[in-house]
Amino acid sequence: MKLTKLCIAAVMTALFAGCLNEGDQEESLAETQQAHSKHHQKKGKLNPGYNLFLFEDTAFIPAQPGSDVTAGRELFGVAADLQTRDDTLALFTGPSFVAQGVVASNGRTCFDCHRGTADQFGLPEPPLSNTIPPTDPIFTGVNADSGGDPRAPALLDQHGLIKYRPNRFNAARPAEDPYRQVFFWRKSPALLNVGLTHGFLMDGRARTLREAAQGAVFSHTQDSDDRFDDLLSEPAAHDFSAFLLSLVTDPALAALRDESDPMHDTLMNDPFYTVPIQTKAQRRGRKVFEKACFSCHNTPNVFGNRDGALALGPDGLNPEFPSHAPAVGRTFNVGVSERNAHNLEFTRWTGTAFEPIVLPLANDDGTIENHVVTFDIGLAATTARVADIGRFKVPQLRGIANLAPYFHDNSAATLEEVIDYFDSPEYNQSKDGRHFPIHLNHKQKSDLLEFLLIL
Repeated sequence: MKLTKLCIAAVMTALFAGCLNEGDQEESLAETQQAHSKHHQKKGKLNPGYNLFLFEDTAFIPAQPGSDVTAGRELFGVAADLQTRDDTLALFTGPSFVAQGVVASNGRTCFDCHRGTADQFGLPEPPLSNTIPPTDPIFTGVNADSGGDPRAPALLDQHGLIKYRPNRFNAARPAEDPYRQVFFWRKSPALLNVGLTHGFLMDGRARTLREAAQGAVFSHTQDSDDRFDDLLSEPAAHDFSAFLLSLVTDPALAALRDESDPMHDTLMNDPFYTVPIQTKAQRRGRKVFEKACFSCHNTPNVFGNRDGALALGPDGLNPEFPSHAPAVGRTFNVGVSERNAHNLEFTRWTGTAFEPIVLPLANDDGTIENHVVTFDIGLAATTARVADIGRFKVPQLRGIANLAPYFHDNSAATLEEVIDYFDSPEYNQSKDGRHFPIHLNHKQKSDLLEFLLIL
């Protein structure tokens, strides 16, 4: 099944989306209408707070016909062994009509933040300086992310956190606009199984891999706020996406993206088909997972979230509405941002002092409230919705034993800490934890851990 870009009718989204390209619409209107009509026949779950329909779906992004995985790998900056850095074809530099000048690279490639199979295409456990030399581009190029913020080098090294300004390249808004200045401290996520999800980046604000990749290239490889869209051509972006789609923890999982694959229905109908359960503790842990975790981690055999979204119009669905919203999947606020376990600061560095960032956010009734940013506000930074404060995507869980530390801010060092958090008042009293409460005894926690370790 082709993935048609789906639309979220979110308040003020078009005003604040930072690096999303409205020209990236690859399907015809007829295809869009057909897909919307097909989805409309399904039994959807209306979520009024989001003004959208949610459907359990696995219409994941396919590779573009004719795209070249090898060319995409070379653009990513990793050798054929998927472990060795190779920047031969991976530096974004040269004359740019869009930037109106010559773009100078800081030497970074995608590999520098997603370091191959040894680190699950993420970063190693911090401190990064334990395994990465100080001359590495991830350290020498930090100013591209930080804009001179003196807090950035230590947070990168000690916690593996990178400064992101999601609306940094929105030229429609002045440089001093709070939406241009709002930022996060977030980990560099592992990219395995990245193609088996709805929406991209940790808060789901990117609709396609091209959008996610383009924003990363702009943000991490040069020090200015200039765009250089023409240095990442559409064919190259398709190659890049094809490479990312090839990164799976188990080759069998690729069948989830192809309904014609003989294994597709098997994987869909048995959510645990590829999980090597052998012991009684693992079987008990699976039952705990089904009861406590599967309501959110419900993608079969991947255990991300499979809830896709369709736009609402006057008649329930409006297939002619262009899909310019920044996300196509479901997001949750489970309280991790508000907890702010590392006591991260979210004041803006002006070059001489730190100043608070105040964002005007919209309530569902249209009223505006000024929000002083004191923690990572998640998807709200790009949708400008109060309801999206602290909302993030549900991460996939395959290979999770090798993905420590956990959460978007690397605030849980072990899986035991993750399990304890979801059994805590902080989670159960969070915005979405109240709807999906979790209460486990010691034995259930132990069994759940045994199950997670084999994913």
